[in-house]
Amino acid sequence: MELISKTPTIELLKILCFGIIVVALISSFSLQNSYGHDPNFRVSTTEDILKFCEFFYEEYQLLGVDSLSQQHPSFPNLRACVILYNHIAWNSTHPAREIVLISEIEKYLGDSSYIKERHLEYSNVIPNWIKKEAQLWVDNVNQDTDFAYGVRTMINAGVLLSEPTERECEQGKLCFNEGDFIKYSHIDKYNDVLTIEHEVYSISDDEIILKVIETSKDGTVITQMNLGWDGLIKTEKCCKFYEYVIPMPIKLNDIIAKDLKIITETTYTIDNRTKQSWLASDVTGQNVKIIDKDTGLVYLYEFHETEVLSVGDKTKITDTNFFDTKYNGKSYHTEIPKWWKTTTKWLLEEKISDSEYLRAMENLISRNILRV
Repeated sequence: MELISKTPTIELLKILCFGIIVVALISSFSLQNSYGHDPNFRVSTTEDILKFCEFFYEEYQLLGVDSLSQQHPSFPNLRACVILYNHIAWNSTHPAREIVLISEIEKYLGDSSYIKERHLEYSNVIPNWIKKEAQLWVDNVNQDTDFAYGVRTMINAGVLLSEPTERECEQGKLCFNEGDFIKYSHIDKYNDVLTIEHEVYSISDDEIILKVIETSKDGTVITQMNLGWDGLIKTEKCCKFYEYVIPMPIKLNDIIAKDLKIITETTYTIDNRTKQSWLASDVTGQNVKIIDKDTGLVYLYEFHETEVLSVGDKTKITDTNFFDTKYNGKSYHTEIPKWWKTTTKWLLEEKISDSEYLRAMENLISRNILRV
């Protein structure tokens, strides 16, 4: 199970681009979100939906709608795209093509406010577009993943109140979960910049396998790293430990890699959140790490080869999902009881109120019965 590839030049990337995309599409069973194929624009109008559907058309031709929906659970309404793909005007070159297709979108959605609703903050009322999606789910037209998207949207918007679940770290182990990723910017003493991204590829009782992506001015290199739960990197050479997450728990005066000692408490701000942290330093005071107190995640690492060098290497975190608690810190894993369709039907038939439905759903989510 090797994950090693190398693309040293932009020219080679261009030559291999089509082949890599095809292989990634066919191998949809492998790395989650292997496509890396998301639109970089906001979908807020019917014109945007048409652009969105055009963006995914080639992928739809290869995968079909069900596999496409599963690959992109964060994008709703792909079935609206299928309506367009099957319309006689889709492959037309007529000047009125867009007008006809946008008319079909509005017919499907009802009116343009359906789209605008998706980008509003709500209080205690379920948006109409979510009820429309729920009706399709009750009628077995939509899958559980489509229904789950609406639930996640309501959690984000504050319609559903979901208490965040703290990450659980085991004694003496790296605090990694499936789906975790960490991204760093590394600047060396020559001011060359390297982007480092580590993604958890798989987890077993014996090891953690990371996909490592490093991007520099010379190109991108993708490799695999195998870790023991104690942080030891499994290579032919002995005894090198993982630098970016420290096994828990961590205490004052603990010695960690490269003679760094936990000397005091501090704080670190990431994504506008202030996190309680440890400061580790060596005897020179030049080599330091800032480490999250709860997870062992390294935020910042400065390293100088000698005491006389005023400029050294600096590695700083730029992105991670370690603290993403919107969905209980898990990647998209949907589990909805079959009987919840009956409750949802009562909502759509106005036998119960929005508030009653939301409070019941919050209860199921808090008890881990309903997972989105």
